[in-house]
Amino acid sequence: MQYPLTEKIGHPELLVGREKEFRQFDKWLSLIPNRMSKSRVILARRKSGKTVFVQRIFNRLWSEPNRGVIPFYFDIAENKAWYPDFAVDYYRTFASQYISFIQRDEQLVNQPLTLEEIRDYGLANSNKRLVSDVNSLLKDKEMGLHDSMWKTAYSAPHRFAALFETRFLVILDEFQNITQYIYPDQQYQTR
Repeated sequence: MQYPLTEKIGHPELLVGREKEFRQFDKWLSLIPNRMSKSRVILARRKSGKTVFVQRIFNRLWSEPNRGVIPFYFDIAENKAWYPDFAVDYYRTFASQYISFIQRDEQLVNQPLTLEEIRDYGLANSNKRLVSDVNSLLKDKEMGLHDSMWKTAYSAPHRFAALFETRFLVILDEFQNITQYIYPDQQYQTR
């Protein structure tokens, strides 16, 4: 198995004792290609291993491209972020992980491409969706259309799944941070 996403546990062999949970998730994951799985939330007390569990799910899916599911992992950090910058960061992470999966390039998982690099990849590989999304993000940022930027970013997995007839597993880690650390103003004054 490959470990393109650096797991917070450290050495991958340190994750032990979750066989039952992985079996349950494997069954759920096997239903995704046929659109038979519903969204899931993992709730547990702090420091109980949720993050490393979902990171391992990402790594397992990335390592097994024949499963028919492309993983996308995004950690909503405990850092103040301006709304349009957050949208760009989200999209860059999504597009880079998508490209990493298609190209089998592990480095792109932890080192997201710039918007310009994503557009260049789209142009070089006849992926008009990537080119159009990057152009839209840049134009909307220039015009101050921040809600439109976020819509482009958050809808990307769904739009790509429909266009390319594939499935994505969107893993949002620390989702609760979105209301506490993402600000609509550049001075981080209002939420």
